[in-house]
Amino acid sequence: MNKESAEQSFEKLISTRTRNVKSLREVVVESLREAIVRGQIKSGEHLKERDLSEKLGISTTPIKEAFRILGNEGLVVTIPRKGTYVSEYVDTNIEEVLQLRAVVEGLCAKFAAAKVNDRQVDKLKAQLALMEELFEKRDIDALVEENTRFHSLIREIANNPMVTNLLNNISSFETAFRKRALTEKDEMKDGYLEHKAILQAIIERNPERAEELMKRHINRTLTNVLKK
Repeated sequence: MNKESAEQSFEKLISTRTRNVKSLREVVVESLREAIVRGQIKSGEHLKERDLSEKLGISTTPIKEAFRILGNEGLVVTIPRKGTYVSEYVDTNIEEVLQLRAVVEGLCAKFAAAKVNDRQVDKLKAQLALMEELFEKRDIDALVEENTRFHSLIREIANNPMVTNLLNNISSFETAFRKRALTEKDEMKDGYLEHKAILQAIIERNPERAEELMKRHINRTLTNVLKK
């Protein structure tokens, strides 16, 4: 993606989010995070407060606050008297966070397989059917949303507040990375088939298999997408 089209994509992310009731800081944080994770803003790129302020028509205050939050997440670094830059270790940071997610999400699938009831199985089946329909239509935005819902249902069934809190802390990375992943045609197909296998393990009340399949699913997606 060239610089001009990357800027247009970033501005589109901003304009979409401003239609929702969120603080300016939240809008800037989410949009910058997604643009960085999706590779629209590259590693080492200089993020200039004044330029962003003029482009977005906002003051520099929410931008400074966004830089601080993204710095804590390891996505940007601020060098005194030089400015703020996208971290050179973005992909490494993303990889490590999502490796953590694979382990914790695997536990969710394990707990869900041990606790699931027939009503919850029906909800998961309906969710997977909806995802299949969106996959056939190639509706990426809707598929990302329903993909997230599928994982959320498994977390609800797992019913473990500590695990849920851990996953909530990395949900921002997860959502942004999922959008990056699902732009790949092969990833949509592979992801759907893996979700189907995970659901089958849960239906069969097989905790160990459900855990292993979930971990394998997330780690495979991580490896394939980062390579591309």
